[in-house]
Amino acid sequence: MYLDLLIILNTAVNLFLLWLTGFIIQQRATLKRLVAGSLLGGVFILFLLLPSGETFFTWLGKALLPPIMVLVTFRPRLFQQGILLLLIFYFCSFAMGGLVLAFSFWGQSPVDFSGGIYYLPAPSLFCLLLAGITLYTLARWFRPLLLEKLNFHIPAVDLKLEIAFCGKSKTLSAFVDTGNMLKEPFSGSPVAVAAYPVVRELLPPEVCSFLNSSKTMDWNLLEKALTGINNAARFCLVPYRSLHGEGFLLGFRPEKVTLWQKGRSFTFIKKIIIGVQREQISPDAEYEVLLPLEVWRCAGREEG
Repeated sequence: MYLDLLIILNTAVNLFLLWLTGFIIQQRATLKRLVAGSLLGGVFILFLLLPSGETFFTWLGKALLPPIMVLVTFRPRLFQQGILLLLIFYFCSFAMGGLVLAFSFWGQSPVDFSGGIYYLPAPSLFCLLLAGITLYTLARWFRPLLLEKLNFHIPAVDLKLEIAFCGKSKTLSAFVDTGNMLKEPFSGSPVAVAAYPVVRELLPPEVCSFLNSSKTMDWNLLEKALTGINNAARFCLVPYRSLHGEGFLLGFRPEKVTLWQKGRSFTFIKKIIIGVQREQISPDAEYEVLLPLEVWRCAGREEG
């Protein structure tokens, strides 16, 4: 196989493996960073052509490349998160390699072994596609179980949520609530829940009057409140169901939402809605807004 085709093939496989790593634990990465990380693995083959290229066949050479690819692609926030991403990437790589090897044996392709390395002929596109589809299908089936087990290993501490709305801004202490599955039904946007007292200063006076006067969702009063403001289109209703009953939360779409953690800022890839509940989340709680797990996973560090 020509060298340029080999680099393209390695880059394509690395791109799929990095994307699948993020897919499994819902860790988003921009296309630019995915391509950069996969190119690092793709051009690795060039080092093997150097006079000292055998060094990269050692365990040290093989161990250094994957962490660098993960760092470039995902830019993990904390050390524990980087380790988790690396383990998932290793798992996907080993699974992909095993599937390709199995399909190669199935097709009775010759395998050579020399210097501690297995040399396979270049797999056909059909073999690669079949292995990729199989791995993606397995990952899609087992992802809910993996997410349930891995939730407790995603570090989410010292979080602050900065909300900009109606020309005002406020920073709230945040907590990742793995049980928060709320979504706005029309857009599918995830919903973070905040108590009315902590976001009151961000809301228009008409909306504050409505929330102060009505303990339940009075549709007539809500219509009057929204009719008198200019940004009524930024408000919505979010249905919810809990152990205490069901109903609707009044939600609003901020102009900008930024997540802060230990001095570093993260923007949200997905649009986020702030749902307002009348009662305090917890009288003695150290947090003011409940973030859904999906929002936390989809937060990406702001490019500077």
